[in-house]
Amino acid sequence: MSRSRHLGKIRKRLEDVKSQWVRPARADFSDNESARLATDALLDGGSEAYWRVLSQEGEVDFLSSVEAQYIQAQAREPPCPPDTLGGAEAGPKGLDSSSLQSGTYFPVASEGSEPALLHSWASAEKPYLKEKSSATVYFQTDKHNNIRDLVRRCITRTSQVLVILMDVFTDVEIFCDILEAANKRGVFVCVLLDQGGVKLFQEMCDKIQISDSHLKNISIRSVEGEVYCAKSGRKFAGQIREKFIISDWRFVLSGSYSFTWLCGHVHRNILSKFTGQAVELFDEEFRHLYASSKPVMGLKSPRLVAPVPPGAALANGRLSSSSGSASDRTSSNPFSGRSGGSHPPPKSKQNKTKTKTTLWFLMAFS
Repeated sequence: MSRSRHLGKIRKRLEDVKSQWVRPARADFSDNESARLATDALLDGGSEAYWRVLSQEGEVDFLSSVEAQYIQAQAREPPCPPDTLGGAEAGPKGLDSSSLQSGTYFPVASEGSEPALLHSWASAEKPYLKEKSSATVYFQTDKHNNIRDLVRRCITRTSQVLVILMDVFTDVEIFCDILEAANKRGVFVCVLLDQGGVKLFQEMCDKIQISDSHLKNISIRSVEGEVYCAKSGRKFAGQIREKFIISDWRFVLSGSYSFTWLCGHVHRNILSKFTGQAVELFDEEFRHLYASSKPVMGLKSPRLVAPVPPGAALANGRLSSSSGSASDRTSSNPFSGRSGGSHPPPKSKQNKTKTKTTLWFLMAFS
């Protein structure tokens, strides 16, 4: 006697696409409840519980071995409530059911309120709006535009503010470029690292003997990806796979390139440069990531403060400049050299320009 068996969403589609007699179905982008139940089981009970749920749901093994290991390695226990006395209304492991996160398949949203940074920054001047919109793509195979050299040239030509979002940062030469920009040229640098890459970054700093005194004008913080939370309260965080650089708020470099020796010499990567309106999307993404970031322990992550330049006064506890001149436009192409007939603006005008941008940056981080 045969009996019908339950098929999970992915398994059913696999059988349909393998059969030449089944017509193509409309694309279904809804949640996969079976996959959610299996992921929760992996978080709560390990591999055996995961396979048991897959069998019960008639679903295929949808996680690679690397993904399954990552979920188990990153699993975190739910926070313990102040009152551990269990009762009829208590949820799993003594947690009140009303305090548990939603068990939806999608990651949970942050419950923290946005800091004042996002509001003050949103109303600040945005230099990239003055630039013409453009997009340029570079490949590792283009020997005339080496990606590592393009990144380093971008850093060395930044004059005011440098923002970096990176997954792995172990390239000592690029770090030297950043240290020189901050310590020698007074560039304000903010580095957001993926939480998983912090240990490697700290190892690099230890090997080259970097101390707090070398991190002047540099803020180094860590940030996580989205958070998946099971009904039991156990959860794990994803990684930051976004990588981009914002230079002087005028252009963005973004792509697959990581700040490592291997990426610079043997791994194939792609790098894109954006100017104009497209930079606003990266600007907003950075602000949201900064709002959820945390200072890297053991490394200085200072409040970015610049010395009061001539012509600036302190009003209501905040720097204000007496200069009313518009900021100068720096070259939107960091990869082209200065023309022989060009002349830099007077030093006093340069100081006023940097003062204005610095004050805007300080306002954003206040």
